[in-house]
Amino acid sequence: MICHRALAGATVGLLTAVLGLPGTAFAGPRGTDTRLCAIHPLPLPTGVALGRAQAVDPTGRFVAGIGSRVVDGVWQQVLLLWQGGRVTAVDTALAEQVVGVDAAGVVVGNAFVTARPQPWRYQDGRLTDLVVPGSVSGAWVTGINGRGDIVGFGAVEATESAIALRWPADRPGTVEVVDVLPDATAMAVLDDGTVLGYGRQSLGASSYMGWVLRPDGRLTLLTAPGRPSAYVSAARGGWAVGGAGDDGEDGYAPVRWDLRTGAATMLDPAAGSVEGVTPDGVVLGSRAVWRDGRLTPLPAAVDASSLGSEAIADNGTVVGWTNTGRLTPARWTGC
Repeated sequence: MICHRALAGATVGLLTAVLGLPGTAFAGPRGTDTRLCAIHPLPLPTGVALGRAQAVDPTGRFVAGIGSRVVDGVWQQVLLLWQGGRVTAVDTALAEQVVGVDAAGVVVGNAFVTARPQPWRYQDGRLTDLVVPGSVSGAWVTGINGRGDIVGFGAVEATESAIALRWPADRPGTVEVVDVLPDATAMAVLDDGTVLGYGRQSLGASSYMGWVLRPDGRLTLLTAPGRPSAYVSAARGGWAVGGAGDDGEDGYAPVRWDLRTGAATMLDPAAGSVEGVTPDGVVLGSRAVWRDGRLTPLPAAVDASSLGSEAIADNGTVVGWTNTGRLTPARWTGC
């Protein structure tokens, strides 16, 4: 079964060692891109001990994530917002997972309220719940576009399946079902309103396939030759990325689709799970950047297992976290 990225828990185990990283440069090993790739820790507000950056807007101006601090002996989560060299902590019980931020600084994410998943939006200094259809037991957001349209999915307990959802920017306070494939999950929305995700070809089918729903209602499918199942995790411009394979021993391999032709390109498995793509087709893996067929590992303070990438801006800026005993938000440039 394909794991929904939005279902992954956002809170990482609390660690205690002190981290102090300068900007660290990395030159790729033989066979990888040789451009200068550097890591830069993002600042944490006073009193916030841990944090991770989870989203960056397409321009690279806004970064959003979550942090943790101790209040009266109890760890509490906070929403973190970076703009330039400034960082702001927003007190909210909903600071569990950030999934996107647009060029206007609007942030979207997910939390659990009384054990029920609840999506939210932070805009103009206010954090508000997004309306959830009564037909679902809970909903998650997965992305936002430049217009402020938000997409995600809802869990339907009666059929043990999912439905794709959209919160349109021009109709605040509303949510609509995106009618595509059975057991459908929306994972990204482009600036023209195109929605992408994955689902099953029919109820009861064991395999998944990616789908693209254009604003004019045209639905096209994304698959990979020789791979029985495929899913979309992110999209930008004329590209979509995800994984293709099966639940067997070989698992899923990273893939990029050209949305103009539907052609699939299998990527170097060393890229790991793919987290994002730029309008130029540069792909962000879990610990590396794939560009024009070459892979650039992201530098870490210790080793590759001590970092995680979360999002990539149009200019190639990557955000995520590094861990050398303490979880610290980070930004990578030149990769």
